[in-house]
Amino acid sequence: MRKRALALFLLGCLVLGSFGCAGQPPQVTTTEPTTEPTTQPTQSTEPTQSKEEPEMTDYFGALFPQDGNIPTKKEFDEIVGGLAENASRISEINYTWIRGKRSMEVLSGIYDDYRTLEAPQENPVQQVYGESQYYNYLLYLPEGYDPADTETKWPVIYFFHGIGEIGSDLDMLTRYGMPKYLTEGGKVDAIMIAPQCPEGSHWADTNVEVERLAQFVPEMTEKYNIDTNRMYLTGLSMGGRCTWKLALAMPDTFAAIAVVCGRTNTYEFETIADMPIWMFHGVKDDTVSFDNINKILPVLEEKNHRYYKLTVFPTLSHDVWTTVYGRPDVYEWLLSQSLEKNAQAVK
Repeated sequence: MRKRALALFLLGCLVLGSFGCAGQPPQVTTTEPTTEPTTQPTQSTEPTQSKEEPEMTDYFGALFPQDGNIPTKKEFDEIVGGLAENASRISEINYTWIRGKRSMEVLSGIYDDYRTLEAPQENPVQQVYGESQYYNYLLYLPEGYDPADTETKWPVIYFFHGIGEIGSDLDMLTRYGMPKYLTEGGKVDAIMIAPQCPEGSHWADTNVEVERLAQFVPEMTEKYNIDTNRMYLTGLSMGGRCTWKLALAMPDTFAAIAVVCGRTNTYEFETIADMPIWMFHGVKDDTVSFDNINKILPVLEEKNHRYYKLTVFPTLSHDVWTTVYGRPDVYEWLLSQSLEKNAQAVK
């Protein structure tokens, strides 16, 4: 599990209380002096804090979502800087919206390095060339998977790479994200399929690849023992855009998505209103601007999206995928969702 410096988190809880249940940000009250002091303060070697300086409650309150939005990149820098001066460096902020109720978790500290797991003697991630009509792809089959046992179905996670891995060499896909995690010894109780976008194309700039992916997914369902109740999408950067685009193109197919530093050009989220979403973004991201998040969140709230999460990394830039895909809880969260569960939640 993650190592956390709990002092700051507990302080945040004490300051904010159980605002997640109420769905309202904390109210912070400050008292200003009514008259000027009549005497000069005595000299002291300790610096005195001006009453106009923000207090801890002000900083925590400012992090809380307002009208569907979270702080902008500039505001985050100011807030997190103020907290660092008063307590400790913030490593992440987790926001959760469930049926319109909002909650926030502020974490300080470090993570265990999950990627120091002992790499297996034989790479469990297979490179599959020429067996699909549409793509070459990486394939991971979990322990216990038996191709002859067609009665036992397995969940599947489709992973979409970034722009730097476009081409015809599948080895490039093992350098980042979920394939890297599995190659280095991580385990997931699901099938992973990671197609490679061909040279000269793009996962999201045109509709060509999303149309091909819409054919590729059922092809994989026929080929492998896949549980169609538990199919998931995730991707980083360009692959994050692809995750949004394919989820919107096939709204009744996937049980949940995890979008890592990926924007979207389409905000018609009504068709996936019951699909759980987990987004991840670094405040320092200059490739896919962090402020794209505040184009997405108000629409999700306005459309009464049932369940969505956002993890913000105040000190990270575009590469948040090294942190995200090294965390088992991301895969555990995905695998805990299902189409059946989504359907029951709306009844």
